[in-house]
Amino acid sequence: MTQSTTFSNPPSGGRRERKAEQTRRRILEAAKKQMAQGGPESITIQVVTEGADIGQGTFYNYFKSRDDLVDAVIVDVVENLGRRLDAMTHGMADAAEIYSFSLRHLMHTAVSDPVWGWFMVRLGIAQEGLLNALGPRASRDIQIGIDSGRFDIEDVKLASAMTFGSLLAVMHDYLDTDRKEDPSSAYAESLLRMVGITPAEAKEIANRPLPILPELPQSELL
Repeated sequence: MTQSTTFSNPPSGGRRERKAEQTRRRILEAAKKQMAQGGPESITIQVVTEGADIGQGTFYNYFKSRDDLVDAVIVDVVENLGRRLDAMTHGMADAAEIYSFSLRHLMHTAVSDPVWGWFMVRLGIAQEGLLNALGPRASRDIQIGIDSGRFDIEDVKLASAMTFGSLLAVMHDYLDTDRKEDPSSAYAESLLRMVGITPAEAKEIANRPLPILPELPQSELL
């Protein structure tokens, strides 16, 4: 699988480009809807083309295969989630709060939508789209904490890898057991302690009221 998906024959001209992007968006939305109902295994080209109300020939103008489509859905969902996190934390001054709020929202995706949670767990770090969308953001937030003196950690790359690896591990533990309690705050608290926040402060920060994740304007959606 690859991270990016492109048109096999990109249309030219403003109107044609807009129409092509609308068609591509319909395909992605049909795939996401099917995935939410039956999981990623339920996605077929026939189901998606029927959902998007297009012919199979049209499908192949935008995606080379089913796997190419699934890749694009992953990138679309995860990158848009990352953008929403960026919008939520924009203007926040405390790096520990930025890190904590972002971690809690990421973890909450598995709690609020188990299908997507399992999907992320199964793909794990082998999926380039997940790494490309989440990895740099984790590294950025950790570096902000170091530069501001809030975090005491030497290896940003290692801390980022531990952030993402533990995210998937805790998601798996939550989804694979009978636990009913949302682990998001406990997870954020542990990661705050990893980057050098004291236990008492980490607990307090990780249990602050969680801001609502803003929706992106239509013009900013991938």
